[in-house]
Amino acid sequence: MRVAAFDLQYPEEEVRFAADRMEQILRSGFISMVLNVAEFERQWAGYCGVKYAVASANGTCSLEMILRAIGVKGATVILPSHTFIATATAAIHAGARVIFTDCQRANFQMDPDDLRRKIRPDTKAVVLVHMSGIISPHLDEIKIICDNHSVPLVEDAAHAHGATIDGRKAGSLGVAASFSFFSTKVLTTGEGGMVTTNDDKIHIIVRALRDHGRFGPEPNVHDDIGYNWRPSEFAAVLGLGQLRRAAEILRRRREIARTYDAELRARKIPGIKLLEIPDRIKSSYYKYILYFEPPIERDKLKQRLKEEYGVVLPGELYNRDCHRQPLFARHPDTIVSQPKETFPETEYVISNHFCLPLYTNLTDDQIQYVVASLESAVRSL
Repeated sequence: MRVAAFDLQYPEEEVRFAADRMEQILRSGFISMVLNVAEFERQWAGYCGVKYAVASANGTCSLEMILRAIGVKGATVILPSHTFIATATAAIHAGARVIFTDCQRANFQMDPDDLRRKIRPDTKAVVLVHMSGIISPHLDEIKIICDNHSVPLVEDAAHAHGATIDGRKAGSLGVAASFSFFSTKVLTTGEGGMVTTNDDKIHIIVRALRDHGRFGPEPNVHDDIGYNWRPSEFAAVLGLGQLRRAAEILRRRREIARTYDAELRARKIPGIKLLEIPDRIKSSYYKYILYFEPPIERDKLKQRLKEEYGVVLPGELYNRDCHRQPLFARHPDTIVSQPKETFPETEYVISNHFCLPLYTNLTDDQIQYVVASLESAVRSL
């Protein structure tokens, strides 16, 4: 048996829906941002339980627009070091310097104690990254820290489509949230992003920034420095198709994760540890994460699984801490470094985790084969 790291397949019903809608677009004579984008925005706002959703070209620009709308230029933005570089560069492009916090190995999320130590009078936003679709079990504590300093909490929900905590959806938990619809995400349009918010001001500014800074109906009047961050009608059609199946996609991803959990607990593979997610949090399972301990070596394990068992593991989440990215040595004015600063939990997380394949058309037989192969590979190392 061979198991791919990632396999995106669309069911026939979704293919037909997209094909029919795209034919309508091509025959309409209007292929830029019109009816399908507006419908996708309305439906996404309803899905997340917020007043507004603003579609965009990608998740990175969505986050930058939120931070620009808040007004972080010349200030600092706090985010976890365990995140993709786009979380940091969105803040930098918005004119801020970044402050990194450590994470917690138990849940991959921002450490509230480190946030409490590092928040400053010039901090204008805290970005909480829902890594792998897990919402921090310390969300309320983090919100209190932000409220006590009058700092907006922003969600980077790129991994968290449909994730919940105590029944509350990702995208509705802070002043605004940014989603990505890149091809590997839980719900995808290939490329694309979305801002969600209940804030009237953020909604107005974000809509203008994505369209060359136009706040009014006059097409040649530009009130701010915006960009062409408009989404396409074709991407919106893919998004609408995904929303039709969102409940089924989330159900299957969670079912696969539960099956992995059961198989791994039954086998008790030495040196392999499950990530325990509290019941009050319903992850979207962007990735299925496991920890390993020495003498297991990640690269050797991945190589053996691929070459001897035909199981290709997906990439880690992530295998390098953000604050050590080379760009910060080239642009030291973009980061706030503190004396004797350490990130022990982030260093553990990036060095001691790996991910198993997880996509909706993964079969139960493949799941059992992956776990059996993992056990055999680990015991032979």
